[in-house]
Amino acid sequence: MLGRLCVGLMLAILGVHLQAQTPEPQKTVTGKLGRVMAIGGESTGWAIQLDSETSIDGKRVDSLEVDDSNSERLEKLVDKHVRATGTLSHRKGVETGERLVLVVSSMKEVKATSQSESAKAVAFKLTGTEWLLEDLGGAGVIDNVQATLTFPEAGKTAGKGSCNRFFGPAEITGSAIKLGPLGSTRMACPEAVMNQETQYLDALQAAERFEWKAPYLLIYCKGFEKPLRFTRMKTPKPATP
Repeated sequence: MLGRLCVGLMLAILGVHLQAQTPEPQKTVTGKLGRVMAIGGESTGWAIQLDSETSIDGKRVDSLEVDDSNSERLEKLVDKHVRATGTLSHRKGVETGERLVLVVSSMKEVKATSQSESAKAVAFKLTGTEWLLEDLGGAGVIDNVQATLTFPEAGKTAGKGSCNRFFGPAEITGSAIKLGPLGSTRMACPEAVMNQETQYLDALQAAERFEWKAPYLLIYCKGFEKPLRFTRMKTPKPATP
């Protein structure tokens, strides 16, 4: 009896050891490397906007957060089309919730093919995304004043104009976009902030088309020489009780 128990214990230990020795499967992705921006506008990490949607653990994803100990490599490859290989890791944070992260073992710049570019255009969707305004048609933005744009569900848009919250309908067909008429709250702010808000809302209601150039969303508006430029916001999730 004692001999059988010893043999069983040894086999169990051996099984755990072999499982620990089994390497995690490698995954290779291609797309555009960019910084992930938080609500305050600061960078919180790095992500690859994939050339096309892919299924990971049964979920469809169009971007993948990356973790690379080689920070210099990331800085050199920012805004470039890359091929990255690594292992997938499930991570969980109080603010970020559970997320998938590609722990990078290798990354290099590769040429984007027309096929991958067209696939990326088809895969990119605005519904369910949130954006922070970085440039108002070439006029910049006021420091420490947030102007945002969200697409909470199909057919709707909302956000912060600079001072007030706004909301309204959204029509998106392909790369064509029409926003408004927009309604807003009526809070008063300093004159410069109110002027920026007026210009921003006027631009949104003149929107004609959009373009994704990672890590930027560009919205072209009638009467504006340059597009509105946004970066994706990373919204904190409430902690689970």
